[in-house]
Amino acid sequence: MFFQRFLLSIFFILIALCSQGQVIDTINSSPKDTISNIDVQKKEISEIEKKHSPLKASLYSAVVPGLGQIYNRQAWKVPVIYVAEGALLYLAVTNYNGAQKFKDEYLLRSNNIQAGRNPNYSNYPDESIYNLYYAYEKNFELSIVAGALVYILNIVDAMVYAHLFDFDISPNLSMNLTPYYLPSVLSPNSGPSLGFSMRFNLK
Repeated sequence: MFFQRFLLSIFFILIALCSQGQVIDTINSSPKDTISNIDVQKKEISEIEKKHSPLKASLYSAVVPGLGQIYNRQAWKVPVIYVAEGALLYLAVTNYNGAQKFKDEYLLRSNNIQAGRNPNYSNYPDESIYNLYYAYEKNFELSIVAGALVYILNIVDAMVYAHLFDFDISPNLSMNLTPYYLPSVLSPNSGPSLGFSMRFNLK
């Protein structure tokens, strides 16, 4: 009897030690597993970032307009960017030259200097010369501002589409439009109802 109790005591002690060892192993292994999971997640994130980076796209378009669009595989936007910038550059140069021309003419008239005046503007009053100078100067400034906006939009466009580059667009949304017939139940005096029902299905 005593021997049986002794064996049972040893048996329960061994079970307790084994369970304690399992708990210790679990405690010791949990941080490692957590760290390994974090490392895997970081690796996946880094792989995604290496795959397509919005920062790279923005820097490319900042250094060379249109290069970020090529990086985003949207090369068709490059001619649009350069046509817009080229047109605005042409307007800026044209308006700058016109502003300088009428500015020089106005300064010569203001200082009563006859030499150097343009004979084509001899019939123009001083006020008209100044108004033409002001109009060309204003258009020149607007051309510069518009060119800067196109440059900034080029960078923003590259960054936005780089963010959406890995976005999965699949036809999972469908819409069904079907007519329905609803007989009158609440009031016997009213007629049946006709209409259409719209149903959205997510696959």
